[in-house]
Amino acid sequence: MRLVLMVILLAGLLVACSDDAEYGSSVRDSEPAMAQEPTEAAAAESDKPALRVYITRLRDYGEVAGITAASDEFVDLTLRMEAADGTPLAATDIEISSLVGNELSESVVATDADGNAELRIKPQLPGDDVLTFLADGVSRQVTLYITDDAYGHPMEHMEERATELPEVDGVIAWDRLTAVATEEGDYGLLKPLFDDDLRALHGTEVKVQGFMLPLENDDKHSHFIVTRSPPSCFFCLPGGPESVVEIKAEKPLEFSFDPVVLKGRLALLEDSEMGLFYRLENATLE
Repeated sequence: MRLVLMVILLAGLLVACSDDAEYGSSVRDSEPAMAQEPTEAAAAESDKPALRVYITRLRDYGEVAGITAASDEFVDLTLRMEAADGTPLAATDIEISSLVGNELSESVVATDADGNAELRIKPQLPGDDVLTFLADGVSRQVTLYITDDAYGHPMEHMEERATELPEVDGVIAWDRLTAVATEEGDYGLLKPLFDDDLRALHGTEVKVQGFMLPLENDDKHSHFIVTRSPPSCFFCLPGGPESVVEIKAEKPLEFSFDPVVLKGRLALLEDSEMGLFYRLENATLE
């Protein structure tokens, strides 16, 4: 079993990716808009609690907006309820539903003393789904895409997209990194089985090439992900843990939509709590 796609970024990282973003809008009136006093409805909205959704093992990376998983895998989510001031809401019921009927461990879960609740999803129906979470007058939705070999595995498409990377001398080949074997480890995480060829790279200085995927909403980034394939959205990793490298940069770098080449010390991660296989430390932009 394998989780095909991990979802990493903080919710709201790029407003342009949200359903509420408007494209190509224009201002017709020449007069500037006048500031308005907050309405009672707006004030009530600001007092509403927050309902947050995380992939349990990737919680340190922030809230989740979309998940892609294989149909023979399960996904563990942590749900969190907070008051408007950020304090946890205990003993709060959260109703969960799947738009197309994928299997949920519970249809209602209650938060514990820390405001958290756990949910397991067993994907069954290949294709698109929407998970809806409702509690205490607020709701959240998370997209779910389930793959199945019988319906065409998206990794075939990702392999084609990977050819968009230009040829660069001295860069370690993604085919070498993605050739790692795996087995199921603790808590459903994939455990890498590095061969001698890959182990020889541990602690050595290498160059990697890929597409930046930020982990924070900032102008510059010292901790981010580099992916083999260009992400289709900024809430999703386009591949499994063998096709991404965690980057710890020597100094913050500006985001780029173009492929980047980074040099640093490669670390092989055999017991990463985040389920990642590779990290480039003290990385610098080439």
